[in-house]
Amino acid sequence: MESFESDDGHVIVRLDRGDMALESIERACEDHGVDTGAVVTGIGTFSTLNVHYVDRTDLPDEQGDRNVDLELDGAWEVTDINGVIADGEPHLHVTAFDGDRTVGGHLEAGCEVNVLGEITIRKIDGLSLERRPGERNVSQLTRR
Repeated sequence: MESFESDDGHVIVRLDRGDMALESIERACEDHGVDTGAVVTGIGTFSTLNVHYVDRTDLPDEQGDRNVDLELDGAWEVTDINGVIADGEPHLHVTAFDGDRTVGGHLEAGCEVNVLGEITIRKIDGLSLERRPGERNVSQLTRR
């Protein structure tokens, strides 16, 4: 993983074979002081795709009771990664295709880069956000 910062606050992250996507994005945020920002684009390929998604509408209070976790191996073409960074912590979603199916969900740790990855992060100055539990223990953005 290598990252580069422009004069106007964009951070470009290059992911190499064997890098972990989310962990590398978190490291880039730390290295470049991204407190509040957005991942505005992300593409690449994964050999391991780890995501979760909500599969119900009755939202029990325990998150573990409402999420479906997927851990999928194979050749995944990542068509998009995006989301918001608050208090230095990314909340990202991913869409990927393996030739037969498209899978989308919340990007989890352990997504290993197969060939490459390219991520663009935009710092947002003058705004400090964090996430706090809201109704039904759903994490919500709030000003800090």
